[in-house]
Amino acid sequence: MGSRRTKKLAAKFPNQAVEKTSMGDANIVVLGWYYHQKGIDVEFLTDDNGLKSQEPPPPTIPTRRSNRRK
Repeated sequence: MGSRRTKKLAAKFPNQAVEKTSMGDANIVVLGWYYHQKGIDVEFLTDDNGLKSQEPPPPTIPTRRSNRRK
């Protein structure tokens, strides 16, 4: 299972290399989105704006009004 994900990351890497994304940054982004899809709040603590721009969005907190039935 892990090698399949590594191969998937390696297949994406040529495009990311053109964009000057390192393999380490690419791995951070993939892991961040993986945990985001699992429902975990993810924040990249970095000073790198390129990496920070690929961060998953914060979770949306439902408001009291959005929970009302219509």
